[in-house]
Amino acid sequence: MENRSLVSIAELSKEKVLYTIEMASRFEKNPNRSLLKGKVVASLFFEPSTRTRLSFETA
Repeated sequence: MENRSLVSIAELSKEKVLYTIEMASRFEKNPNRSLLKGKVVASLFFEPSTRTRLSFETA
C-alpha cells in the first residue's frame, strides 16, 4: 500500500481493505519484527486537541 493519509475506510476499495487485514494478520503472527520499529503506523483522532498534540509529537 502506498504512503497516504486515510480519513475514512470508505475511501478504500474492498480489495484494499482485505489486503490491509491480511497484512495485519501477518504482522500479528510475527510480533518480534523490527520493520516498523520507531514508526507511527496509524493515529486515531477523536478530539481536535489530541490531533494537534499527536501531530506535533509525530513530526
